[in-house]
Amino acid sequence: MKLIGILSLSALLVFVFAMAYGSSGLDSEESELEYLQNPFAADRPEWDPYGPGHDSGYAGRAEWDPYSPQSRDSPQLISADPFAPDLGLSLGDEVLSPNQLYLQSSGLLVTSGQVSLGAPYTLWLYVANWGIFNLYDRGSRVLSSGFISPGWYRLDRYAETLESHLYQFNASGWSNGVEVAVNPAGYPTSYGLVGRVIDDYGNGISGARVRISGAEGGVFTTVTNALGYYGMDVPSGIYSVTAEAEGFSITTSTARVWTGTVSVAGVLVGYSSGGAFYPAGSDQNEYGWLEGKVVDKVGSGIPGAKVRIDGLFSASTDADGGYWISLSPGWHSITADASGYKFSPTSVSIRPGQGSKLDLRGTKVAVLGSGIYS
Repeated sequence: MKLIGILSLSALLVFVFAMAYGSSGLDSEESELEYLQNPFAADRPEWDPYGPGHDSGYAGRAEWDPYSPQSRDSPQLISADPFAPDLGLSLGDEVLSPNQLYLQSSGLLVTSGQVSLGAPYTLWLYVANWGIFNLYDRGSRVLSSGFISPGWYRLDRYAETLESHLYQFNASGWSNGVEVAVNPAGYPTSYGLVGRVIDDYGNGISGARVRISGAEGGVFTTVTNALGYYGMDVPSGIYSVTAEAEGFSITTSTARVWTGTVSVAGVLVGYSSGGAFYPAGSDQNEYGWLEGKVVDKVGSGIPGAKVRIDGLFSASTDADGGYWISLSPGWHSITADASGYKFSPTSVSIRPGQGSKLDLRGTKVAVLGSGIYS
């Protein structure tokens, strides 16, 4: 009887120990489940309508959900050399790790910076060794491409939501992190969906009637303000956006909205019935141009001001404050520099064979020893 009692007590102790061992997370299977990231749950924002605690499940996930492995706009790595003569980029920050990650900012490769809401931006990656490649944004995997060979790669992104990013990749070792902050860029960010309607010179079209149509139903309308911006709160979903304004034929665009953040629709461009004007001698197939005036707050031209493009080169204004610059297609960062004036940087999109108009307005500031005050 004593032996049976001892055996029963031993069995009880083994059972208790096993229960404690399993509940502490030391069991190998439980440990694996705990530490393997669930792509449908880990690090998901609270506002995500398809996050934990919701009943949508995998089968009901929307195609536009950025956390879905079936996302139709997954970023693509492109083999490219940032130091090729046609790019002329140079290192702005030193990275000590073998795997290197940078943000392209004007002509420099940096490890932190800002981009404007609704603007494209480029990441540059140097992979030091063969390995399985994964790119993460604040711990969430946004790209996986299997085995990758050593070399330079570029990754083009688009700031479609007002948020900050922290990128890092792993390929036989981790890279450094790159912080990318997204600034409002003039959009009315008190709304969930924002956008802008502009003419073919880049000026905002005021009073345009914007129509926002949901893929799952629902149509919403609003009107642009004096600068061509609009904003509206709409449910999470994917939308087509159109606009109407007298005297303009306006392009269409799309938008993807997530409740709890600010999403931007693609810019709508209105073309007047007169069509585009091409100056004599311009290459309509390869280049566009930017023209306008640098003026003070009352609209008077500032002669001799410098209009700076992408922080790389500049052009001087004429006696009336006017300027004209031939540019390659794409987005460019524009600012001005004139003694006694302060200018805010902006950006403009250049299209092949077409002109954009941009006036830069300066505010007087105090210049030490000049007697000029704001």
